[in-house]
Amino acid sequence: MNCRALVLIACGSLIACSTSDHNDPGTAVWGVIPNDHAKHFQLQVRGAERRLVVFGPDGQQDTLGIHPLMGVGQQPPASPLERVVLASTTHLPFIDALYCIDRVVGLAYTDRVRDPGIRERIEDGRIQEVGRADGLDRERLIAVDPQVVFDHPFGQAGKEKEFPATIAVTEYLEDHPLGRAEWIRFFGMLLGKERTADSVYKAIAHRYEVAQNMSGHLAEKPLVLFGSQWEQRWWMPHGGSYMATLINDAGGRYWFSDSVSDGNIAVSLEQVIVAAESCSYFGVILADPGTVDVDDLAGGDPRIAVLDAVRTGGFVGNSERNDLFGKALLEPEVILKDLRCIFHPGSCAGYRPRYFFPVGQMGTPSLR
Repeated sequence: MNCRALVLIACGSLIACSTSDHNDPGTAVWGVIPNDHAKHFQLQVRGAERRLVVFGPDGQQDTLGIHPLMGVGQQPPASPLERVVLASTTHLPFIDALYCIDRVVGLAYTDRVRDPGIRERIEDGRIQEVGRADGLDRERLIAVDPQVVFDHPFGQAGKEKEFPATIAVTEYLEDHPLGRAEWIRFFGMLLGKERTADSVYKAIAHRYEVAQNMSGHLAEKPLVLFGSQWEQRWWMPHGGSYMATLINDAGGRYWFSDSVSDGNIAVSLEQVIVAAESCSYFGVILADPGTVDVDDLAGGDPRIAVLDAVRTGGFVGNSERNDLFGKALLEPEVILKDLRCIFHPGSCAGYRPRYFFPVGQMGTPSLR
């Protein structure tokens, strides 16, 4: 990592400086330009100065990084980032939507990329693999010489000391689908593509609102249970979560809508069965390279597999087959349509789902 890059964005020193800004009574306070839905980043202004602030799981009490931007009207204009590394494939759709994929010189988990154009860049070496089993490979990072690393901060305590030119990206903490999509504005400000990012986001928000309004006119809203199985336990999203919002906005009624939690809810097998018996639809997220059937949906448990919500109302989001944690982040309106057409099939003649599919109607696998 070269010195010029570290001077450009050095998160640790910026955080230290921000403390004195707030404590100095003679210094003007930073104002906030409000976001539409995103809660885990802020654009702050003070006179002609601007900066991006990133927040962690505890919101505004949990600052992960402060990144200065050139103020409005200042000359010369800020030099945007031209060589970046992404530690997560979830960042790719944001960069791609801004027409900046040529600035990505390194990427972790390249084997998970499904986009043909990006795969071509990986295969011909324009994008290098920089990951390893326990995190990022420092030698490979030095070789690709990025200005900055966009990374997810979870499970990486102390990593900022190893890679000081790191920008934390916490879009996964956003509960509202449009909150996650709005992170394109975050990337746009850092890459010198603000106008493009604002335009893309406004178009996404408009399409989402149109799809939501279509679902809002449906008379019946069936009960829906949704979750995933991990290490023999079932986990369900809480009532204000990303999936709960999508289900409700798509014309369903999520079973745990009234629940409040900081994360997914651990649910016993008995609770799953009781809840599913009251529901018309039962959905899961999983990662399976093959065809998903009712047994897969039920986690191999015959007591769940025989339930009507699973046999006739089962649906799945399969991250091995569809880009659920990538391009879907910028297509929340497509997810709404997928779910609406599952919950209200009569309203979607001829529709072809993209991210969520009905599975095993009366025991017949249907995902292919």
